Amino acid sequence: MSFFKDIKDELEQAVNEIDATEQTEEEDLFADSDADEEVDEELLANILEDEPKTEEPVKQEEISEPKAEEAAVPQEEKTQREHTEGVTVITKGTTINGSIISDCALDVMGTINGDIECLGKLTISGKVSGNSIASEVFVNTERLEGSITSEGSVKIAQKTIVIGDITASSAVLAGAVKGEIDVAGPVVLDSTAIIKGNIKAKSVQMNNGAVMEGFCSLSYSDIPIDDIFE
Repeated sequence: MSFFKDIKDELEQAVNEIDATEQTEEEDLFADSDADEEVDEELLANILEDEPKTEEPVKQEEISEPKAEEAAVPQEEKTQREHTEGVTVITKGTTINGSIISDCALDVMGTINGDIECLGKLTISGKVSGNSIASEVFVNTERLEGSITSEGSVKIAQKTIVIGDITASSAVLAGAVKGEIDVAGPVVLDSTAIIKGNIKAKSVQMNNGAVMEGFCSLSYSDIPIDDIFE
């Protein structure tokens, strides 16, 4: 009997060991399954992170409106101001034989034998033999031979002799001019002025001591002179 009992005990022990082994393998299997689920969750999270994010629309930069002061300045005046910012200087002792063109102001202290054209102010204190065109002209020299054309004013200093015509929008003459004077605005003849030629202007102011030989016409005046006497 003891022999069979021992065999029975050995069989039960073997069965218990088999059950324990299967239970351990089953637990390992569930553990691997949980690990796979964790891996899948991490993979899903990575995939979600890799998805392209919706970019926010780029906001256009607001274009600042020009300041009231800048907007009030006409474009022509801005252009003229840009041209007159620099100054070209012909120094004393320099002689130029030929025409000269400048896109800014020009100060002539030397000698130019030729025509002058500049977009800015023209100041002549040297010697010039030729026609001059500028936005504004100031002559303060002994003698200038050539016509003067200006979009703005023309000023002839005292003791200056000009041999040539003058065309401008206004003029102040204190020196001597021999030529035709055509000014769309006012003309002022200082007490030292000597004019030999006709004047065509909007108005003429002749100070005591000025000398003029020629015909004066106020054809640019706003007053209809011929209609008054009809």
